[in-house]
Amino acid sequence: MKADDTARLVRKHVRSNTYVIKDEAFFEKSVHVRGSLITGTHVGFRGDLIVEGSLSLGNRSTVRGNVRAESAFIGNDVEIGGILTTTDGTTLLERVRLKEIDSAGNVTIEPDAVIDRIVAEGNVEINGKTSVGCISTKGKVIVKKA
Repeated sequence: MKADDTARLVRKHVRSNTYVIKDEAFFEKSVHVRGSLITGTHVGFRGDLIVEGSLSLGNRSTVRGNVRAESAFIGNDVEIGGILTTTDGTTLLERVRLKEIDSAGNVTIEPDAVIDRIVAEGNVEINGKTSVGCISTKGKVIVKKA
């Protein structure tokens, strides 16, 4: 991707040190953000995504590698090929698919998620029908019917 392409796809809100990526953007290489990140819908990352602040990953986005952020809000129908690591809380909306969550905070999961493994320091809250292979937590596992 050329510098001109990146300038068209990514904007920065200076006061909050937050980067915003437009809908349907695609990044061939790993991305490292020194701040927070908000993506539009259907954004693709072929490599890893590293965010030094909070992450809000838009609906129908895809990350082929690992994701690391302070906190994460993951939209509907997102697919993460690697491990999602957070130092604070994590929220997954409906139909999220990923291999593993490793969170130092609480994890909230909405219906129809598919997750192989969850490792959390805090509570794990599962809302509705979800497929989880293994849960390891120092907190509580809270399951709510939809």
